[in-house]
Amino acid sequence: MMPSSVINSTETCATCGKAAGKSCTQCKRVSYCDVSCQKSDWIQHKKVCFREGSACTRCLETIDISNLGECVVPHPVHLLQDHGSSIGPDGQAASFVCEGCDQPFTRTSKKRMCANIHEAPITVGAKFCYRGRHTIKPINEGDERRVRDDLLVLTTGPDLQREIDNIPTTMPNVSILTIQSTGYFDDSRTPKLEVAMPKLKTLKLIDIAFDKVKLNTKLTPKLEALFMQNIPDECDITVLLPELKDFTMHYYGPADNMSWMNKMLATAKKLRTFDSYKLRVGPDLLFASNDLESIRLHRAEFLESLSVYAPKLRELNLQACYGLDGELDILESHPNFTSPHPGERSARPFVVNTTNACISPSIANVLRSEPRAIWDEEEDGSAVGVNPMEAMFANMNRGVGF
Repeated sequence: MMPSSVINSTETCATCGKAAGKSCTQCKRVSYCDVSCQKSDWIQHKKVCFREGSACTRCLETIDISNLGECVVPHPVHLLQDHGSSIGPDGQAASFVCEGCDQPFTRTSKKRMCANIHEAPITVGAKFCYRGRHTIKPINEGDERRVRDDLLVLTTGPDLQREIDNIPTTMPNVSILTIQSTGYFDDSRTPKLEVAMPKLKTLKLIDIAFDKVKLNTKLTPKLEALFMQNIPDECDITVLLPELKDFTMHYYGPADNMSWMNKMLATAKKLRTFDSYKLRVGPDLLFASNDLESIRLHRAEFLESLSVYAPKLRELNLQACYGLDGELDILESHPNFTSPHPGERSARPFVVNTTNACISPSIANVLRSEPRAIWDEEEDGSAVGVNPMEAMFANMNRGVGF
């Protein structure tokens, strides 16, 4: 909405250059001779029309005369996909893809073991998640190209445990928390995470040698998204979160006590996605949720059997699961849930991927007979070339020679 121009002024009109009698009431930096000239200039002027001391809703910086149009947002650390790193004679390089802007970039350090690769300069790719003009309009909820005041990123170091314990005091309103290594796994520091964060919705734990992780309705009642990578097998894990919707775990197990996983699944009745890679838990996993759409168990090498109640399921990925010699139950109903389609079977089909998997005849029969399952048995069986290493392990488990 164009602001009115009612303030007396002796400046010249920003549009036509004539003597101006009124200034813009919002920014007070430009003047016009009449409303017609103001309307003509509004398309350009609105880009830099801010009240004195306004804060940009994207970068949170105070807008002043010196930075009217320059809004810069770094790549948010909690939205980075790690695409690998390398160490050579010239130093260390780490590649990422930013989920906020969908752009790749690489950070490079001249040190072969950089203390914190996230502080190294960007040498290739997009240098910023966003670079453009300031705005005072509300940012769309789905637009992650912004600086957040409810985001906290902690990195491994001598003060990490103290920083974790102080979260309820230093940042009681945190809704997004990332705790990660500075570029390499340090098993000499074994912090515990069991603090109250009542507004936390997203948690990422990356390459930290946690001794204990405790997440429940008392400590983190609103947690919806949990990502864990390289959590030690001996870590004492408790995840009992009724509001959990998205769970990701990479590189875990085998652990002495793996019962926490099925306890988590039994509690997470709103679970929507389960994504794992090299999740070595078993012998069985029990999924049950009316909202569950995706189950990815890529290289769940200790998994033998699977039970799934998921009327909305779209994807069941069992790629390179070498030990599936038990049973697969696709349930039409569950005692803890009311079917979203009472009296009828859900018609939603789901795609099954068993590339390089070793499955029992019983599981194969279930997949062949399940009317919802879209399973190309012949294609999955011939797709070994997609990942030769996985194909080799699969043939070893099948007892096939080379």
